[in-house]
Amino acid sequence: MTPNRLKAAAIGGGAAGVASQIPGLNLVNCACCALVVGGGMLAVFLALRNEPATGKAPYGDGALIGALAGVVAAVVGAIVLIPIAALFGDPTEQLRGLLEGIESIPPEILDAMGGEEGAAGTFALVGFLVSLVVDVVFSTLGGVLGAAVFGKKRPA
Repeated sequence: MTPNRLKAAAIGGGAAGVASQIPGLNLVNCACCALVVGGGMLAVFLALRNEPATGKAPYGDGALIGALAGVVAAVVGAIVLIPIAALFGDPTEQLRGLLEGIESIPPEILDAMGGEEGAAGTFALVGFLVSLVVDVVFSTLGGVLGAAVFGKKRPA
């Protein structure tokens, strides 16, 4: 992979990772991970904008660039979440407070969320791993879509 494509994946993935953690804006990801798909598309657009025209769309290159952008998005998102959690509070505690208001929630679930010292770290690690898988899958999809849209084809 060329340095231009690595840089494009870093920019697209970084943009998706930051945007996915901003409170309010992160709700856009509820629409089929739209920010992550957009990050993959941005990465492919940046990578292919100076490439010469080819006979067909570079779907494989788009998928690879998108997958790398997804990895970057997960890592950047985890790093950006730290100061956001410090500013707005721990998301796990906010979720626990929300669930305490619901009468039908079993007490075992509430105990599992806040009882132990290592629970926050475990939730953070599991959240990162889930984010990594989801970001790679949807950013790869965005990369393939980006290759279809932004890939330059020779005129017939």
